[in-house]
Amino acid sequence: MSLRGFWLKVLYWPVRWFTRFEVILDKDAEALQGAEQVVYVMRSTSVTDLLVARRALRKTDLPDPREPLLLNGVEHARMLYLERAGKQSSDIAIDEFLSLLKNHQQDTSLDVKVIPVGLFWGRKAGQERREGHTMVADLENPGRWRKFWLVLFSGRHILVRGSRPLSIREVVSKDGADRRMAHKLARVARVHFVRLRHAVAGPKITERELVIQSLLETAALKKAIKDEARSKKISAEQARKTAYKYLDEIAASYSETLVRMLDRFMGWLWSRIYNGIHVEGGERIRALAQAGHEVIYVPCHRSHMDYLLLSYVIYKEGLVPPHIAAGVNLDFFPAGPLFRRGGAFFIRRSFKGNKLYSAVFREYLNRLLQKGYPVEYFTEGGRSRTGRLLPPKTGMVAMTVQGMLRGQQRPVSIVPVYLGYEHVMEVNTYLKELKGKSKENESVFKVLTSLRHLRNFGEGYVTFGKPINLSKTLDRLQPDWHESTTTGAQEPSRPKWLTPTVNLLAEEIMQRINDAAAFNSINLTSLALLSSEQHALTREELVSQLDLYTRIMRSVPYSNDAYVPEQSGAELWKLALRHDKFTVVDDSMGELIRVDGTTAIAMTYYRNNIMHMVIVPAIVAAIASAHSRFKASTVINLLEELHPLLQDELFISHSRDRMAAWVDALLEEYAEIGLIHEIDEEDVYQAAARDTHAFFQLQLLARSAAETLQRYAVVLELLQQMQPIGRSDLERHSVALAERLSAMHGINAPEFFDKKLLANVIGTLKREDYIAVDDDGQLIADERVGRFSDSIDTLLEPPVLQTIRQSVQQLLSS
Repeated sequence: MSLRGFWLKVLYWPVRWFTRFEVILDKDAEALQGAEQVVYVMRSTSVTDLLVARRALRKTDLPDPREPLLLNGVEHARMLYLERAGKQSSDIAIDEFLSLLKNHQQDTSLDVKVIPVGLFWGRKAGQERREGHTMVADLENPGRWRKFWLVLFSGRHILVRGSRPLSIREVVSKDGADRRMAHKLARVARVHFVRLRHAVAGPKITERELVIQSLLETAALKKAIKDEARSKKISAEQARKTAYKYLDEIAASYSETLVRMLDRFMGWLWSRIYNGIHVEGGERIRALAQAGHEVIYVPCHRSHMDYLLLSYVIYKEGLVPPHIAAGVNLDFFPAGPLFRRGGAFFIRRSFKGNKLYSAVFREYLNRLLQKGYPVEYFTEGGRSRTGRLLPPKTGMVAMTVQGMLRGQQRPVSIVPVYLGYEHVMEVNTYLKELKGKSKENESVFKVLTSLRHLRNFGEGYVTFGKPINLSKTLDRLQPDWHESTTTGAQEPSRPKWLTPTVNLLAEEIMQRINDAAAFNSINLTSLALLSSEQHALTREELVSQLDLYTRIMRSVPYSNDAYVPEQSGAELWKLALRHDKFTVVDDSMGELIRVDGTTAIAMTYYRNNIMHMVIVPAIVAAIASAHSRFKASTVINLLEELHPLLQDELFISHSRDRMAAWVDALLEEYAEIGLIHEIDEEDVYQAAARDTHAFFQLQLLARSAAETLQRYAVVLELLQQMQPIGRSDLERHSVALAERLSAMHGINAPEFFDKKLLANVIGTLKREDYIAVDDDGQLIADERVGRFSDSIDTLLEPPVLQTIRQSVQQLLSS
């Protein structure tokens, strides 16, 4: 027996008793489960690493790394090591790679896959000035004594990462099978493990006080401090103390130990309050991190849970949690210190009028980007009170772009993230705020109160959307952006193109967040019930409508990243029923399901999460149900005209040019389902007979768009009938008329008469030249407004249209 075999036997049970691991395999590695032609490569030899890796790989149904690989009757080692004890360690690795290459050159039937396997004990990055403590640090290549302490103190927190496999067949076919190629494979593998370690543990940590002091010595902050002293007529030392105070308020104090403790707590918490967390796109962020990208996560903002949920999911994906830009209102004891150690850095709501604070924050953010820390921020600026995405606040995006202009060397990728819930614990608070109640300040009491109400909140949804490579996007939006780069030592430049480019970038981020949205049992059930008369449906009607929604969204998907549940309508209703949000009444004819009063208002929040994905299918249904016969070209023309309004309000990612293809696909699907029928005449359709269940389903789908179309009808009717009119008067009358519609026709959505939303409609019409401004500053409607208004009016229910027209006439006569 070899010495290595002896130690493997001796240490087998002690290592098994003292270690616990998590395994994360990339999808391509998972696909090799049960395959035979697999070898592994690890960073260095270690008996304990091999014992843990063996258990982990066997658990995932991959070959045992101790069993040899038989190629053409010759045994080959299944586990390769880049570093071994001894002077010729690197040559051994090269020889083993060369042997694999030669075998493939001789036998074209072979296709061995090489899976890099990384082990991380404790996932601690270590300190910049001094290496991490032996007891808890994942050192690069510790000796036996240090490894003993690692097993003892970090053995319960091991991550085993199996990366994307390399095909030796592809290498030989493309580059040959000589020693030079074997040397290159070994070199590439070493670089991979360096990047993998950075992705899993992050860059080495610098003590917080050292970060603050080093930032105060940067050229940009020295200049900002000097300018502050001169403008405020104070001493340079006083200005420096102010800058120090700002940095102390902002800076995080990341602690891997706390993160590891929170991992256990979060595991318990999520199991208590959620049935599960559905994650999509994890492979994307792992690939970016392992490719050496600076990753910036930009999620939507629904709840305070967002901070915890996203960091937890990223950690469970085998990556270092990001540094999070959190509102300074969350910096209260004891939450503030905990958030800081979890990676939060705090930001004020506004920098306006405070140039020193602005400079300090930019320098801190730039340091995070330059050092390679992943970062997370919310472009909406605050939590959405309505369930829709809010217009983006572009400050953080602008500072990210300015970071690129400071000579950022690593590629930067912005990852839009959709966060969705079947229950948001703050919804009732949001409704009170929308009714005019002042927003309450965060406090310990509020945290404890909310903890008392923790219960099962159903499923959570996290989708990592399509990343935005910042450099390539700037090349597309502003090809000469490189001319504005600086050395990085001075204040970042602010070229003229920055603001319009950042606005376009922010818009694209929001669209990609919406592209990654998820349907679930609550938002689909809310959509169906709120679209029905009196907000009530029979069980059969509801289940049938849920089946219709999911079928349409699977057949004509909103985007490649949108998630549609696999369950049937009956199964979705069963899931929704568990949340006690809906009233179920049994009578002699069966079950009747409805939402009442305040609950109906609350349900608009969940419906609004998916409205951007439903609005176009709903408008197509509205046109079909409103006309005895209609042409596909009529549908396309109206939706192309509506496109700017829908895109600005709901961040729809489909371009105007793609509307025709989208409409054609929907009409084809509606015809296949039986909602509409194609008439013998070319391009002509008609809805199903009015006394059929298919027409009922079509009309229920159409009503999903009713509130949006009514809001547009209000503005267009006022603009058409009351011109010339001042913009402030148009906004005021629009709000008043929307409030009347809400009162008379039972429209419960809080955003229906939101002034900002109506002002946004007016702004879009002006940008699209439906509105001109005369010499007196009054708004004049273009001739197209009348036609546009009439087209939308045909889609409204007669009582609603009558209310709009009568109300406008009353305003004209008053």
